[in-house]
Formats: sequence, structure tokens, C-alpha cells
Amino acid sequence: MFLRLWNYMRGYVIIKVWGFSVERFVNLAVHKGILIWDMSYTENFVTMKVSVKGFKMLKSCAKKTKCKIKIVNKMGYPFVAHRYRKRKMFVFGFLFFIFFLYFLSSFIWLIEVEGNERVQTDQILQFCKGDGFYVGSLKFKVNNKELEETLLENFKDFSWVNIEIKGTKAKLEIKEIIPKAPLIDRKTPCDVIAKYDGIITSIVTSSGTPLVKQKDVVQKGDVLVSGQIVIKEDETGVVKQYTHADAEVMAKVWNEIEYAVPMTYDEKVFTGNTKKDYSLIFLDKNINLYKPSISFANYDKMINKNQLCVSGNFALPISFVTEEYKEFTKEPKTRNPEEANVLAETILDNRIKREFDKNIEIKDKSMETVVENENVRVHAIVTTNERIDENIAVPITNDVILEDGTNDDKPNTLQ
Repeated sequence: MFLRLWNYMRGYVIIKVWGFSVERFVNLAVHKGILIWDMSYTENFVTMKVSVKGFKMLKSCAKKTKCKIKIVNKMGYPFVAHRYRKRKMFVFGFLFFIFFLYFLSSFIWLIEVEGNERVQTDQILQFCKGDGFYVGSLKFKVNNKELEETLLENFKDFSWVNIEIKGTKAKLEIKEIIPKAPLIDRKTPCDVIAKYDGIITSIVTSSGTPLVKQKDVVQKGDVLVSGQIVIKEDETGVVKQYTHADAEVMAKVWNEIEYAVPMTYDEKVFTGNTKKDYSLIFLDKNINLYKPSISFANYDKMINKNQLCVSGNFALPISFVTEEYKEFTKEPKTRNPEEANVLAETILDNRIKREFDKNIEIKDKSMETVVENENVRVHAIVTTNERIDENIAVPITNDVILEDGTNDDKPNTLQ
């Protein structure tokens, strides 16, 4: 590598030699101490590289061996400088550009955050900015290890943080702690009640007295598992013990969903007329290059932002932004009942995905539609198999013994 750079700075020529005795020509040149390298032989000539000073000494060798020499190419800094000797501003501009790129490479111009789900990216970047890590900060002023430790100390949701800087791009990788299951106060006496109406499909009791079984019909608020345990019952009375009832109760639940689908609507019809707005973002400043007047009554706006990069890891603080405005008109349309039913089913599927937990098993769905005025009224029933158990604190009276063996003389209601 160093030798190639040295040869480039000194300058060299690529020559082609042919004639009566090319082998004698090469031997004579080597005998005179002329440096020759990268020789390649063909049937009619030999190609080689030789220094500028050595090329001047080859004339005598060619004369003695009756060979001919032809310059194929001139390489190196001396020839480049000679070629642009009258273009000083061009050379100055080129050198300034190289220096400017080197100067820009000392800063961070792009920060990517990956792995965060519960903590917003803007919140993380705002915190990092207070520690000197932001778009436009000097790379040598960023202490990766120190910033990683600071993030772990201030964000309790983070279990691991890694900051990697390549070129002008910084990558902040985060792994979040798996949320802990909520702690259950086992000392608080409670019953298990039903959150929804349904038919019991399965019940697994960990503690307490189950009051329902499989295939029982329950309503919202019914006690499914009682925390009350009778420990003594005789002529003197009943002594009860209360515990924290716990159970997993699955039930078939019918969920009603109602909504309307309009029969008439406005359809977008694009006219083909478009206008574009061009701007340049340098650092945090927006420089408008061309902004046309938008006279469209209705339009869709599309924004395309491209950050200038020399390579994958060498981003520059320059972004080109194109805003495209597409004109459209509103054309009144009317759906027929079949089209309305298809749309109603699509809406129902989307609402199921959006409103039902992914752990809930969807058993069935049905839909009834009725045309009312200009709308189609939809009444849908989604049948699920899901957990309906819910804990609720219960009142403690003076005949109740708690799990720890104590007795509460005064009535007390736990909320």
C-alpha cells in the first residue's frame, strides 16, 4: 500500500515495448538500475510500468537493442498537477471539498434507535441530547460506555443498551425488561366473580370454594369461586374462614357489536394534476427551493424525504424533501346491498383484530343487516372463549377467621 502511494506521488508511466530483442532490452534496463514492475508479456510486445526518471534512461536501451517504446498512459500526481496547472480554482475547490467532507465526518448526522417498545424514541433522544448525544454532536465528545450506563440508570424499563458509531451514523440498540406480572395480595380475602355473561367451558380453582361447574350459565357479577370456607358449624353457630380465592375460569361469551354502513359515499377520482414542492434541510434549517401555489380544492399530499449519504455509514446533514400534491374530485356513489354487506364484513374483521386481545379465541361470528334510510344497520355477534374471572374484595364480619388465625370483632368491608 505504501509503495503504491509512493509511486503515485512520484509519478510513473505505463509503456509498451516491442522490437528485435525485448528480453535484451529488459536485461539492459535492469543492469542500469532502472526500476521496472508489473510486466506482462504478449506475443508481439511487453507492457510494463516505469518511473518518470527511469523512462528517460530507456532511450539508450531501446537504441542499442533496436526496440521501440510507446507510452500507453501517464499516472501519478505530477501529471494530474500538470494537467490542472491553469485551473487553480478547480484544484482549490476540490481540496476544499475533501477537507469539508473530512470535517463533516467528525460529527454524528444520523441516529437510529432500535428495540424500544414502551419508551418513545423522542423521549430517548431528548434525554440523550442533555448528555451531549444528538444529531450534530462531535463524535469524540460522546462517551459510549458512560451514556449507556446513564440510560440504564434513568430508564428502568431498559435491561441492555449498546451505542455503536460508524462513520457519521450512530445506532442505539435497546432491550427492554420483560414486564413483571402484577403482584397479588394473597392476604386480602376475596371472591372470584364473573366479568361477563357466558357459559362456563372450564374452571381450574387454586384456592377457595367453587360454586359453578362446566356448562353452567352465569351472569356478570355472579360469584364463581367463594373465598368463604366453613370450618365449624354446630348448634352454637357457624364459624367461617376467609381466603384469597383464585381460579382460572374460561367461558363462551357472546359479544354484540353494532355499527352502520352508509349507502352513499364520495369516491376520490384523481384528475392527474400534480404539483411538487422542493426543499432542502441543512442541519435543522428548512430551505425552500421551489414552492408553487396550491389552488386545488381537494388533494392528497405525499412527502418523500431522502438524506444525502456518501456511503451506508456516512450520512451527511443534508436532506432533500419533495412534497407532491395530487388533485382529486369527489364523485358521489351509491352502494348496492351486496357491496354494503361485503364492506360491513370487512369492518367487522378489522374491529375484531383491533378490539379483541390476541389471546382470546374467536369461536364464531355472525352478522345481520337491515337497511334503514340511507344506511345499512349492522348487528354482529362475535362468540369467543375467554377468561371471565375477576377478583373482588369481600366484607369480613365478626364470625370470620382470617387465614392467619386472627378474628375481626368489628365488621369491616375491604375495598
